[in-house]
Amino acid sequence: MARHRGQGPQQPVKGFRPGKEPPQLRKQRAKQQFGQVSATQERLIEMFAERTPAESRALIRSWTLGLLVGTLVLAVLGGVLYVWSLIAGVIVHVLAAVVLFFWWRLHRQREAFAAMADTVSGAGKGGSRKR
Repeated sequence: MARHRGQGPQQPVKGFRPGKEPPQLRKQRAKQQFGQVSATQERLIEMFAERTPAESRALIRSWTLGLLVGTLVLAVLGGVLYVWSLIAGVIVHVLAAVVLFFWWRLHRQREAFAAMADTVSGAGKGGSRKR
């Protein structure tokens, strides 16, 4: 029977302090908790299991900032390329729009990713969360 959030404290893994389990055990526990997940979600679980919640949040922030900076760089580069070739400028601006879309999606789902990182790393079990 699967354990859902809010049904009491999770039993710690014997021999380890809560939140200090090896990444393999955290991955296994997260896969049991989340059930059937896609390949992308499985990669995220593996990535978050190897990091602390603070490191995971910093990683999400760096992804968000990197995508926004990439959008701005591509937009400026596209403007410069219009002088050289109209087609090259259009192609680079289309790439900038795609990167902007990825940034928007990541920005919208940032809270869900942070909650997933907390849950996978073991901090989401009633510990205090920094907002």
